Amino acid sequence: MSPTEIPPTGVLPTEIPPTLIVGLHGTLQRHPWLDRVVERDPESSVEEDVLGLAIDRAGAYGWQTVSRWLSEEGRVTAHHEPTAWAHEEVGGDWTHDGRVHQLGWLQAGVLPDAVRPRLPVRPIALLLSETLARVGEVTFTGLHALLPLRPGERDTAFHQTELAPWFGLADPDARHEVVVTVSCRPTECAMTEDDVVAVRDAVRDMAQDSVTDVSVADASATAGRLQGLELDLDRVLHTQGMRGVARFGCRTREWSPDIAVWLVEMVADGLRAAGLSAQLVITVSLERMTV
Repeated sequence: MSPTEIPPTGVLPTEIPPTLIVGLHGTLQRHPWLDRVVERDPESSVEEDVLGLAIDRAGAYGWQTVSRWLSEEGRVTAHHEPTAWAHEEVGGDWTHDGRVHQLGWLQAGVLPDAVRPRLPVRPIALLLSETLARVGEVTFTGLHALLPLRPGERDTAFHQTELAPWFGLADPDARHEVVVTVSCRPTECAMTEDDVVAVRDAVRDMAQDSVTDVSVADASATAGRLQGLELDLDRVLHTQGMRGVARFGCRTREWSPDIAVWLVEMVADGLRAAGLSAQLVITVSLERMTV
């Protein structure tokens, strides 16, 4: 019995779901033995070959992300559709030049009938982090997420405040200066000053003391390159035409993809509470760093 991702004759694809993209940024020192254990496909890059393992890794967590047909002797015996998200593409840039690059990104379709209505930013970031850790030593500097934000889709069984004690278990003397930005197309998402302040206040309330000094910054500064990111919105089809509409500063006790996702999710919930509904990009990155 063997699984396949190619539908048998007569099986039609379902409707194309809205797109979500999560990307991790930083620098990577690859293990010296990596090329000896990676089977290269001449039609793809080493980044695509290795990061593609995230599909099977997702299955190990019970996250079904691709359609699979189990067949035996030419007869389909079982069919499984994605239940967590619909995997679309994966890639990254492992150029070793001491500069920040987008080390790994994963593009997925958001399922309208997922078990949980939350956008799967955290599990995707976890898969990318774990895969990159197998490749070498990662210095994480930032995360971005393209979100198809819709009102009323927050998981009401969970509130971001519940994670505040988790992130409170960190060195109380540690301080990381972090920048959070929101970008969208001006014709689709018009944020007023009151909206920005409402999002800031929502993040303050959810984060409690685990994230401090949450403040509104000049959104025009978002147009410049952020140190912790390699991200040009106009070079990606899904983000072309997007511009910065909000920028926040804050301090955290730790710096990791985990807390970056938490900040993304808190800002997303704050945007939903403000009544905003659009496709947008939220970034979280270090304001100052040494790489």
